[in-house]
Amino acid sequence: MYVWDEKKRLANLAKHRLDFADAYVVYENPEKITVVTNRNEEQRYADVAVIQVVQTYLTLVYVERGADVRIISFRNASRKERRRYLDARK
Repeated sequence: MYVWDEKKRLANLAKHRLDFADAYVVYENPEKITVVTNRNEEQRYADVAVIQVVQTYLTLVYVERGADVRIISFRNASRKERRRYLDARK
């Protein structure tokens, strides 16, 4: 199940024009790449995928808590993230 803080979702929507409710398009994308980092003693995941319908690269940052995927950020991928995605897909 996808979960998030509603205030964070609204802030993300205003800043990036992407709704956490649509983040599944990256999380469930079989072509995504995942980068794992640690922050505050918690594993964070950053999935990057190209979304063909809109022809853009998106990044989803989240943590897994039990069966839940807690969304932290959902945005357009940075140049570095796009490059990493393309290198991984070679």
